[in-house]
Amino acid sequence: MPTARPRAEIVELQYLRAIAVLMVVIGHLHQAGMRFLGTDLLGPVGYLGYAGVDIFFVISGFIIHTLYRTATKPSPGYALKRLNRIFPLYWLFTGLSVLGYLMFGETLTRDLDDLDWLASLTLLPTGQPPLLLVGWTLTHELYFYLVYGLVLFLPSRWRRPVAALWAVLTVLAMTGLIDTGPAWSALVLSGFNLQFLAGIVLAEFRDQLSRTRWPALIVLTIGTCLALAWTFRHGLDGLADADIRVAAFSVMAVGLVWTILAWQPRWPSLAASIGDWSYAIYLGHLLVIGVLARFLAAIMPEGLIATLVLFATGLTASAALGLLVHRFVETPQLTAGKSLIRRYFGDRQPDNRP
Repeated sequence: MPTARPRAEIVELQYLRAIAVLMVVIGHLHQAGMRFLGTDLLGPVGYLGYAGVDIFFVISGFIIHTLYRTATKPSPGYALKRLNRIFPLYWLFTGLSVLGYLMFGETLTRDLDDLDWLASLTLLPTGQPPLLLVGWTLTHELYFYLVYGLVLFLPSRWRRPVAALWAVLTVLAMTGLIDTGPAWSALVLSGFNLQFLAGIVLAEFRDQLSRTRWPALIVLTIGTCLALAWTFRHGLDGLADADIRVAAFSVMAVGLVWTILAWQPRWPSLAASIGDWSYAIYLGHLLVIGVLARFLAAIMPEGLIATLVLFATGLTASAALGLLVHRFVETPQLTAGKSLIRRYFGDRQPDNRP
């Protein structure tokens, strides 16, 4: 989610980011169309767009393991570079969200006084969502980075057994055999862990992926059918439980990442560019959609035409915002941050955003 690439030739990762972020944007456009314009344009299947988050998690596991699989211990700048990727841009959009609450507070779903500022500023698991709603996913990202960094302290021969134990405990928690209890323990054994671990597995077998094209496509097909069937039958309510969501979307998410990496397509450069802008798009698209939906509801009658306009302008404006923020804010900020890390920690490990 949060543009250098772990290897310059893995342009497929940018394609995957583009797919994932556009799916999320479409999912939220669908939800906004229903709320503000009274049109259920895509039906329950519109919520399949939220699987973009699950795709991002698989990508993150793949990238981090590609970068650090041979590391004997965490590099001094490991944690700082992860924080540099996540927080500066996140805080920027959180500040913009505060302005949104000041402008549209009476039409929002939560009151500004009821917000959890600890969760909003630190992304710590408090049991309450942050002000910038998409921030909940970054809490899972940060937790994965923490666990992966701690595992790097272990001897190489222990790492796979520890990862396997983490996966087993996660599955036991998902099936209810382990009571996760408070928010922090629910995070520790969240089903989303399996998606990060799936990305790690794909990275382990990266050199062999091109020989598994058809199995990858079969997994993607099965996973897509499963995800479509679940969302068509249960809609948004079927995704309320995180572990059920993981079960519904993980096969498709893993299948898509596996397929794109195995087939190595070459798409127009715009697809890779949208991947470059994906973190800025991801953080900013709810603000764009919120403003556009309210504006269109005020000037157009409810119905199909207004919703189509919302989709077209929402996608275009979200991408445009992502381009501008990536070029003029994110890239300079990342460059400055990495320069400081290299200066004070001498860390030249190649990097990528989550």
